[in-house]
Amino acid sequence: MVLLVALGIAALAPVTQEPPTFTRDVASILFEHCVSCHREGGIGPFSLETYAGARERAGLMAAKTRARTMPPWLPDPGTEPFVGERRLPDEAIETLRWWADGGAPEGDPVALPAVPRFLSGWQLGEPDLVVTMSEPYVVPESGRDVFRSFVVPVPTEHDRFVEAMEFRPGNHEVVHHAVVLVDAVRSARHLDALDPGPGWAGMQAGLAESPDGHFLGWTPGKTSLEVPEGMTWRLPRGSDLVLQLHLLPRPDAAPVQVQVGFHFGEAPTRTSTRLRLGAKAMDIRAGEARYRIRDAYRLPVDVELVGLYPHAHYLGKEMRAWAEFEDGRRHPLLHIPDWDFNWQAEYRFARPVSLPAGAALAMEFSYDNSAANPRNPHDPPRRVLYGPESSDEMGDLWVQLVPKREADLAALKLDFARKETAARLTGYRFKLDRNPEDEKALFSLAGMLAALGEREVAIRHLEEAVRVRPDFALALSDLGRLHFLNGDVERAVGFFDRAIAASPAPPQAHHNLGTVRLAQRNPEDAEAHFRRALAEWPEFAEAHYGLGEALEARGESNDALRHYRRAASVKPDFALAHFRLGNLLAKEGGEEASISHYEAAIAAAPGFVPARFNRAAVLARQGKTDEAALALEQLLELEPDHREARELLSQIDLRTPRRR
Repeated sequence: MVLLVALGIAALAPVTQEPPTFTRDVASILFEHCVSCHREGGIGPFSLETYAGARERAGLMAAKTRARTMPPWLPDPGTEPFVGERRLPDEAIETLRWWADGGAPEGDPVALPAVPRFLSGWQLGEPDLVVTMSEPYVVPESGRDVFRSFVVPVPTEHDRFVEAMEFRPGNHEVVHHAVVLVDAVRSARHLDALDPGPGWAGMQAGLAESPDGHFLGWTPGKTSLEVPEGMTWRLPRGSDLVLQLHLLPRPDAAPVQVQVGFHFGEAPTRTSTRLRLGAKAMDIRAGEARYRIRDAYRLPVDVELVGLYPHAHYLGKEMRAWAEFEDGRRHPLLHIPDWDFNWQAEYRFARPVSLPAGAALAMEFSYDNSAANPRNPHDPPRRVLYGPESSDEMGDLWVQLVPKREADLAALKLDFARKETAARLTGYRFKLDRNPEDEKALFSLAGMLAALGEREVAIRHLEEAVRVRPDFALALSDLGRLHFLNGDVERAVGFFDRAIAASPAPPQAHHNLGTVRLAQRNPEDAEAHFRRALAEWPEFAEAHYGLGEALEARGESNDALRHYRRAASVKPDFALAHFRLGNLLAKEGGEEASISHYEAAIAAAPGFVPARFNRAAVLARQGKTDEAALALEQLLELEPDHREARELLSQIDLRTPRRR
């Protein structure tokens, strides 16, 4: 018994019996875990590279590390380790406490380990391409947090594949975090043009999106990571980056001018996607200390989990994520016991987590809207709803995963889209229950309902949005589009005219009015409106297509070809643009090129019967009767009563008996 007790006491004692010193015991801890940020030129507010700097903050270091707020790493140790964990070992925390309590002695200078060296520039070496905001943005000295977005053109002559991206904020004091999106069709440029300053207020992003299921973002202290093997993402030729920055007002802060560096690699061999779990119908009453949201999604295919990105604002308290199998077993994926908005990050698994079809991904977040929450932005607490501002609240868990079979990717996306659609509808309706005159929620809900075929209900919501805000140009333009689809051309034109008269006039309104003028056999007016739309948005694929139609109607085939090509280049899966290109090329003798465009149209829209028939007709003219006949037979499987296809097939069989 005495021996066991003695052994127990020895186990609790520090490894060394001598009081720790900076040179022998503390410097190695700081050099390994702290000075990557806390160094001259680093993002930390002070340097810990020297004894003098460390001694001055010995008590602070002991307190922060014991509370585990430094180094900043939110997840608890769990079943699945993450890449780049910054968790400080227990014995290191005890050494820092003992050193501080003992007066923080320096020790023998000879015992000091070498101070680590850091690259003065890019962490991963010189990038293959660096892009920079065209002009700096000056953050206000005081006031509320600033959410602002910026377009940065990417000068690439052909598609590239990114294996690493490094973000340099330029001003660590004011850039709280950033989200990086890729705008393949340059849709956000007109948003920038509407705002007199650099960028534009808010988080609108046009058609920009995260590429190929990857998380692109930056938070303080984040180390740039290369993508998992075989999972590079495509950076389309001539695309833009959209930088969504959360900025913190500071007196005398330097202007912000972000740089982004790209390292390129080979085309991917595996394609990931992102799924979002969470809730949009959030209503946290003042004083509520344990508000919870939950969500789950059952996987329809076998997958490998690559990483997680949790997101909440200042009221967020605790986060859990897990996988649940059909037999009821749970597999923990993430536990953050004390969420801190200032240190949000993505977490990539050190080893992908394999999950079978039928397993469910689940999450639960809790929130504290009481006065006892030191991070509560409201004093006294007030009711908080779902919303993008930091004074609102959010609850998202983004999951990056890869189907084990590439062929399952489309089925997974389609299955999850049903869940996401229902969640968005619920969220918009929830917002309208709380505020029936929220014109943005009315507009967004109308767009979803129109896409689901509920056109009349969508029109009523848009009319209500315009009642609340008579100059809501996008809502006016959508009203015109829906009335045009209903066959009410006169009302449609009236709404398009009102949208164009609004300030600013959206390019969609000019495009829609151009489409109406084409239907009215007025290609001259149509051309004028399509050109106005393209002046606002040069990469508006549908406007290029419409302009091509107008020019073709006026007999200007060469110019029409140019705009059809531009539409297909900006939007490679634009079936109608490829179809029109094929038709014009076939007329002018470019039969081989026409076939490739018909095939592109069919690949984008397999049920596109006119493209199938025209391809077969060109093949027949070329004497490729077997290919033409096979194409016609495939067409007739889709549309058995297609008279022209049957006639052409019979002519082929009469002219040249086929090998059966």
